[in-house]
Amino acid sequence: MNLEKETIDSETHDVSSSQEKLETRLLIFILYSSFAIALLILFLPHQNVNGSPVPTFLFAAHPSLFHALVFAVMLSFAAASSGLLIGINSRRQYATVQRCYLVISVVSLASALSILACASFLEIFKLVCSGVKLRQLNEDEVDSVLVFRFRKIGSAYALVN
Repeated sequence: MNLEKETIDSETHDVSSSQEKLETRLLIFILYSSFAIALLILFLPHQNVNGSPVPTFLFAAHPSLFHALVFAVMLSFAAASSGLLIGINSRRQYATVQRCYLVISVVSLASALSILACASFLEIFKLVCSGVKLRQLNEDEVDSVLVFRFRKIGSAYALVN
């Protein structure tokens, strides 16, 4: 009976240690990726929009998206580093707090990536709706029909906004 209990305890310990390793690796990945995004933001060329520097690449027309991206990246970095620091000192005692930091960092990194995707979509949509770039690439009849259709969609979008 005692041998069975030790076997169950060792299996539970193996599962929990593999889960802890996975959580630690995920936190390290989030920490590095949020740091890389922050460095990328730092090295992009900036322009002043309403008194604050905004990258000219994707966010010149949407400075509020840039500020939301910066906030999400900072929150992701802070939560990942806090979760790692709690895991170093006493993993068992603060396991719930570490998981909360893990969830916060995952959600904020996902929101940062979705903000990047939204800004990219808006920039591509603006490019397609202008039609200038597509006509310069190819003058075929099919492309001009596509440009005309996208212009109709773009003008309808402009009327709504």
